[in-house]
Amino acid sequence: MVANAESEPLRVAVENLGGIDSRELTFEPGVTVLTGRNATNRTSLLQAVTAGLGGSYGELKSDAESGEVELAVGEETYDRRFRRDGDGVLVSGDPYADDASLVDLFSSLLEVNPARRAVERGDGDALREIIMEPVDTEAITAEVESTQRELREIEDRLDEIERRRSNLAALKERRVAAEDDLADVESELADVREAVAEFEADAETAEEAEAVVEELTETREAYESVRNQLDTQRSAVESLETEREETRERLDDLSVPEAELEATQDELERLQRRRRGLENTVNDLVSIVEFNERLVDDGAAALSGVGEDGADADGSGVVDELDPSSGQIECWTCGTTVDRGEVEERLDGLRDVVEDHRSERNELRKRIDETRATLSDLQDAVDEEESLEAKVEEIDGELDEREARIEELSAREDDLQAQISALEDEASESESLRDSELLDRYERRSELEYERGQLEEKLDSLESEIETIEALDDEREELESEREQLREELTSLRNRIENLERSAIETFNDHMETVLDRLGYENVERVWIERKAAESGRGSGSDSTFSLHVVRSAEDGAVYEDTVDHLSESEREVIGLVVALAGYLVHDVHESVPVMVLDSLEAIDADRIAALVEYFADYAPFLVVALLPEDAQALDDDYERVVMDEALA
Repeated sequence: MVANAESEPLRVAVENLGGIDSRELTFEPGVTVLTGRNATNRTSLLQAVTAGLGGSYGELKSDAESGEVELAVGEETYDRRFRRDGDGVLVSGDPYADDASLVDLFSSLLEVNPARRAVERGDGDALREIIMEPVDTEAITAEVESTQRELREIEDRLDEIERRRSNLAALKERRVAAEDDLADVESELADVREAVAEFEADAETAEEAEAVVEELTETREAYESVRNQLDTQRSAVESLETEREETRERLDDLSVPEAELEATQDELERLQRRRRGLENTVNDLVSIVEFNERLVDDGAAALSGVGEDGADADGSGVVDELDPSSGQIECWTCGTTVDRGEVEERLDGLRDVVEDHRSERNELRKRIDETRATLSDLQDAVDEEESLEAKVEEIDGELDEREARIEELSAREDDLQAQISALEDEASESESLRDSELLDRYERRSELEYERGQLEEKLDSLESEIETIEALDDEREELESEREQLREELTSLRNRIENLERSAIETFNDHMETVLDRLGYENVERVWIERKAAESGRGSGSDSTFSLHVVRSAEDGAVYEDTVDHLSESEREVIGLVVALAGYLVHDVHESVPVMVLDSLEAIDADRIAALVEYFADYAPFLVVALLPEDAQALDDDYERVVMDEALA
């Protein structure tokens, strides 16, 4: 429930809109009743307020070049300006709310309100679209995909951590083995050094042997380095060739048809042109319907340029105002008198056409979204194809460079191998070294020192890897916690649409039960909406449908399910209003649009109107209701009243 007591008044100024020349009003928080007979521009005023709030209603007077509505709350001022431009009207300004759909669907509860019209037709699917229209499903889908990517990254990292942890025992075993090997090498190295020390008594032989060993060692190390580089380059070439083959296979599988891309672009443009055309048609038809509604409800005073006495602007009396209760109305274009009921039937037909066009427009929006998604996929495929082709070229270039490097290293390998052979031959030809074990001792010492260095590096590497893996426990705990949060967030995102639907249905069903009880429709036991998930079973809110149920009671007390078609006009109107109220509450519309307007309640008897207004007043900070004087008498005397008459129109 919204607390209204501390709200500031709402000031409204209207000029040249609908049938109003100029009008200024101040609405206090709570309920304001616009009371007056037909032809007093009650509907025009409510439509102007709707326009100022940001809705799509409101119409420039046909004899005016410009008009506007201004709303003011405290120091803040909002406006909508209308200016004639050729055959059309340009609308500008800074309205109260940014989202027109919230105003049109849940704040402006005029006769043409989509929820009221949908209930009148018994269209449950339309109710779902109306209630869920403010939900940005595309943004939710994008957020789901982003969360899924983040979750995959975390799970990949956790898998990597787990793989590394699974190697921890093996790494520790390798560390023990390396420590044992290092101890063996150091023991043997000590023995060799002791033997070398004994041979070094012969200084000349020792010096010659050490020089040969040193040169052989350096050459062999250079040879090993070249071999390692060759292995690295050959391994890289093998990987690159595999990657190139895989990339070429992906390119072959991709095969983006340019014709399909162009056809999809053309289809998107065609659908967008059709949607724009439908939107223009809907706007034109709504203007026609609103104009003729005022003509039917308000008589000749609804016509621009017609004076209060029924004469036109030059006093010629082309249009005579008829008593709205007479059942007759004079056509403002040709002067023919027709039955009011016939005009209303034609208006109903126009309203149906508007709803059909709106339904087609909504379907077009879905098709446009689907076509955009298809076009995006095709464009992504084109981008991927270009990226893969560039990647193949890059791999080819890198392969050329590495193969050239392999040729250089191979030549260097041959040179070093020849040098090693020459040094070995030189040592074998030396008589002093040939008959001595000193050369072998030096070679073995050099080998052991190299092996010791390798083992020490290996041990350092193993120690570092073990420490790194053991330190991953903290990261793993943080990632697992983050993963759980993301899973919960993903579940929430996936269920957001469904939850909103269920909340809307629960809100409607609860309020509908209370309203039926307060209004005392004796033979209507229950009116409720059922949500039905799609047969796909994916649990996505976008796949669901709404079904409107009516349960009646017979004279003998038996209950049975009926259809909306069999409800009275009064009952249908009440249901439509409660649907709009449910949307108002579920989407927290009061936070952005604190005004709700009600009109065309004549089908509901006065006492029930009073109960309905009292109920709605608990939820809208400002509730403005247009009523005939006899209906207004049933309302609480504490409500603010504004008497609408022709003199004020």
